[in-house]
Formats: sequence, C-alpha cells, structure tokens
Amino acid sequence: MLKFVILHFFFFIIVIFEFANGFSDYDVLMKLKASLIVASNTSEILDDWKVENSHCSFSGVSCDENFRVTSLTISYVPMFGTIPPEIGILNKLVNLTLVSDNLTGPVPVEMSNLTSIRFFNISSNAFTGELPGKIVAGMAELEAFDVYNNNFSGRLPVEFVKLKNLKILYLGGNFFNGEIPEDYSEFQSLQILGLQQNELSGKIPASLSRVSTLDHLLTGYSNSFEGGIPPEFGSFKSLKLLDLAGCNLNGEIPASLGNLKMLHTLFLQFNNLRGEIPPELSGMVSLNLLDVSNNNLTGGIPETFSELKNLTLINMFGNLLTGPLPRFIGDLPNLEVLQIWGNNFTLELPQNLGRNGRLDMLDVTGNQLTGPIPKDLCKGGNLRLLILMDNDFFGALPEELGGCKSLTKIRIMKNFINGTIPAGIFNLPELTMLELDDNNLTGELPNKMYSQSLESVSMSNNWITGKIPPAFGDLPNLTTLSLQSNKFVGVIPEKIFNLKKLYEINVSDNNLSGEIPASIATCVQLTSIDFSRNNFIGEFPRGILSLINLYILNVSRNQLKGEIPTELGHMESLTVLDLSYNQFSGRVPIDGQLKDFSDTIFSGNPNLCLPQTAHCPIISTSQNNPPSIPASKIMIVIIVVITTLSLFI
Repeated sequence: MLKFVILHFFFFIIVIFEFANGFSDYDVLMKLKASLIVASNTSEILDDWKVENSHCSFSGVSCDENFRVTSLTISYVPMFGTIPPEIGILNKLVNLTLVSDNLTGPVPVEMSNLTSIRFFNISSNAFTGELPGKIVAGMAELEAFDVYNNNFSGRLPVEFVKLKNLKILYLGGNFFNGEIPEDYSEFQSLQILGLQQNELSGKIPASLSRVSTLDHLLTGYSNSFEGGIPPEFGSFKSLKLLDLAGCNLNGEIPASLGNLKMLHTLFLQFNNLRGEIPPELSGMVSLNLLDVSNNNLTGGIPETFSELKNLTLINMFGNLLTGPLPRFIGDLPNLEVLQIWGNNFTLELPQNLGRNGRLDMLDVTGNQLTGPIPKDLCKGGNLRLLILMDNDFFGALPEELGGCKSLTKIRIMKNFINGTIPAGIFNLPELTMLELDDNNLTGELPNKMYSQSLESVSMSNNWITGKIPPAFGDLPNLTTLSLQSNKFVGVIPEKIFNLKKLYEINVSDNNLSGEIPASIATCVQLTSIDFSRNNFIGEFPRGILSLINLYILNVSRNQLKGEIPTELGHMESLTVLDLSYNQFSGRVPIDGQLKDFSDTIFSGNPNLCLPQTAHCPIISTSQNNPPSIPASKIMIVIIVVITTLSLFI
C-alpha cells in the first residue's frame, strides 16, 4: 500500500512539473481524444481516457518508468477526426500506430519533434495534402514508416534517404506523382520499398539496384512508367519480391532477372511486355509465384523452367503464347495454381498434372488443347477450380471428379466431351457451379442428388436423354437450371418448383410434354422462364401470373391453348414475352403493358385475334361438343338443296 501511495505521489510530482512547462503527455492524449469522434455503436475504445485515470492506464497507451508515453496504438476503430499539432510533444514516443481509423486532414508538421519514434504507421486512413519531408528529418531512429492507403499527393519526399536506420517505407496507395527520385538509390538499410498504386511517371530508376539491402520492391498498379524493366535489376543482392504489375511497362523481360537467386515472387502482369519468356529465368531457383499474365508475350513455356521446383503459382493467361504444354508442368512438386487461359496452347494437357497432390486451381480456357482430361487432377483432394472452357477436349469426364470433395466450380463448356456425367458430381459438398454446355454428353442424369451447396447447373446443347430427375428439387440452394437443347422427355417434375431460391429455369428445345405444373407459383424468386420448343399442352399456366419478379417468359412453339389471361398485362416486371406458335384463341387483352409488345410475340396462333382485328370469331374451347356450324354455311346448304330439287322437278 505504501509503495502504491509513493508511486502515485511521484506521478503527481511529474504531472505538476509538466504543467509548469506547458502541455503534458496527459494533456496531449486528452487533446487527441477531443479531436476524435468514435461511432456510438462500437466498443468503448476511449472510455477509460478520463480525468481520474492515469494516462499510462489508457487503452492503447504504454509509458516508460518516467510516465512518458512510449507507445500509442488505436487501430480499426470506426471513427473520424484529425491529429492535433500537440502530438509533437510526445517526444518519447517510440511507436505510433493509428491504422484504419478514418482519420482526415493533413499530417501536423509538429510530428517532426517525435525524435524518438521508431515505428510510424498511419496507414488506411484518409489523410490529405503533401507529405512534408521535414516531418521525418528529425526522426533519426525511424525504422518503419507506413502511410499506405491514404490521400497524400505531391512529390515523393527525398528526406527519407538520410535515415540510416530506415528499413520499411510504404508510400503506396496514395496520389504521389512525378518521378521516383534518383536519390532513392542512396538508402543504406532499406529492405522494403512500397510505391505501388500512386500516379508516378517517368522511368523506373535503374539505380535502385544499388540498394543492396532491398528485398521487397513494389512499384506497380496505377503508376504509368516509361520504358521497360531495367536490366540492372538483375544485380539486386537480396531481392525476394519484385512487383512491377500494371504500370505500363513495355519491351522485353530482361534475361538478367535470372540472376535473382533469392527471388520468391515475380509479378509482371497487366503491362505491355512483348517477346518470349527468357529461358534464363530458370535461374530464379527460389521462385514460388510467377505472374506474367495480360501482356503480349509470345513463344512457349521454356523447357528450362523444369528447374523451378519451388513454383506454386504460374499465371500466364492473356498473352499470345503458343505450342504444347511441357510435360514437366505436371512434375512440378509444389504446383498449386496453373492459369494459362486466353493463349494458343495446343496438344494435350500433361496427363501427370495433379499427381503432386497439391493442385488447387486449373484454368486453361480459350486455347486449342485437345485429348482427354487428366484423371489425377484431384489426386490430393485439393482441387477447387476446374475451368477448361472453349478447347477441343474429348473423351469422358473422369469418374474421379465425382469424388473430388474440394471442388467448388466445374466449367467445361464448348468442348467435345462425351459419355455420361459421373453421378457423384451432383453430391459434392462444396460445389456451387456446374457448367457443361456445348459438348456431346449422352445418357441419363442420376436420380439422386444431395448437394447442399450447388447453385448453378447448366448443361445445354448436349445429347442427354431420359426424364428430368425430380432429384433437382433436392438441391435447396439451386438458383439456375439450364437444360435446353437436349433430348429430355416426359413432364417437368413438380418437385423442382419447391426450390425457393430458383430464379432462372430453361428447358427449351427438348421433347417435354404434359402440362406446366401449377406449383410453379411457389417459385417466387423466378425472374426468367424459357419453356419454348417443347410439346407442352393445356391452358396458359396461371401460376405464372403470381411471379412478381418475372421479367422473361418464353412459352413459344408448344401446344398451349385457351385464352391469354388479362392479368398477364399487369405483370409490371415482364420485359421479354413470347407466346408465338401455340393454339391460343380469343382476343389478345389490351390491358396493361401487353399493348406495348410487338405483335410478333402472338404470331403463329391462328385462332388468336389481335386488338386491331375488327371481327373475331368465337372459338369454342369445349372438348365434349363438336364445333358448331356457322349459320351462313347452313343457309348455303339449304339453297343448294332447293335449287337441286327445283331443277329435278
């Protein structure tokens, strides 16, 4: 107890001393609190910042033995406000971390008095204005400076290069403009330089390669540089990450980059690079992530890349690459992602692809690949995305895909795949999308489906036969069902319309028959219905009239009959309608928006009268009574009979 009293007495003496000399650390913190407005629905972040409490007990505050503030951390708090200039009084502050707090205004120049600061992080706020270099001029102990993701503008300060202890400098995510200063080649201890997502221009200084301590260099995205990648970058001593993505670079990839033995990440995507991929890049033996997508690269994948055993990601999509995929791609022991879509690769996928047990994403869309789909793509049970669209693959879908429980998307449209669909695919626990359109699939669909995650099923333009399985109704999260242009027969299972999330159904161009189930009214989310080109009978399905979200309805080229309901014109959401080539009769209603549709949506119904038709014959819809004979025809028959008798007499 005595120790506690003495401690607080000592603290009181210090506070009195500080008041005698102006603002105390306590005053600064209370001034800061007064300049901030915290959202009322958040936790009580600053509630313990009270007069009766010691400022060293405030949340987010740490002090030294002399009760001077050494650390101030307030992060991820939904509030707004500014930093008061009194912040400069905290000259014992070592760590200032104010991240994602929505703070605004300029940075006070009084921060230049924070001479003890080592870690400065005000990233992900909304600070504005220029960043005066004199702010950091006196921060001789500074090791990390992070203002990423704010609204700073103006030129990049050159004063940073004078800080001998500076290791991390993040200036990205702002609106800095102009060139990267040549002075930035004079950093003595810098390890990370982040200049990405600004408005920088000019050439990337080749002299940056002289910063021998640099291991992360990020200059990509939103910047727009002139010229290409400096070949001198191959002389970096310690570089591990080089991100030059999306900054308008042109020219060829320098072969000298192959000298970066420690590089684990190379991002060059979204530029205008041309030429072939240098085989010398195989010298980057530590490389994990390679992304050269969305450029104008030509040629093929160098055979020397078989030496890059640590590759986990290969992104080469959106280029002009040609030739076969080397077999060694399937032998890379750590490969997880292979995305090469939008090129001109030919021949087969390596049949050993996936045997490493690590493959996670495969997208080869839009090439000229052929042959069978490798059966071991999911050997390790990690494959999530399988996208093989718009190629020339043939043969059956591997049965092994039906047991790949990690799959979330299967997209294999526009190929020549044949055979039946493995039944297990409809029971995969994580699968959300199944797209097999425009192939040569045959056989019938399984009668059991248990997937709780499947949202979209599309297999149009195939040769699938049999009945539409009622089991589709056991897919509770199904939103889209596209079965058009197949050989389905029978009726539409009523069970399908128990799906509360279904918003699109297309079964057009099949051999379906029977009436459209009245239970369609329970699918209240439906926005698009296409039942055209089948053999449906019966009257217009009145259950459709209750679908208030429906904007596409096509029941053309069936055998539907009876009158068109007046209520159809009151469906305000309906923008696409086609009732042509049926057996509808009577007069077309002119209520609501039906009068705004073109007459072509009613064509091919011989007994249907358009609104402008002056005389509309009454057509009986009774099936039990023979059609009545018009009175005019009876009179003609009587006259003929009388005339004949008269001539005979």
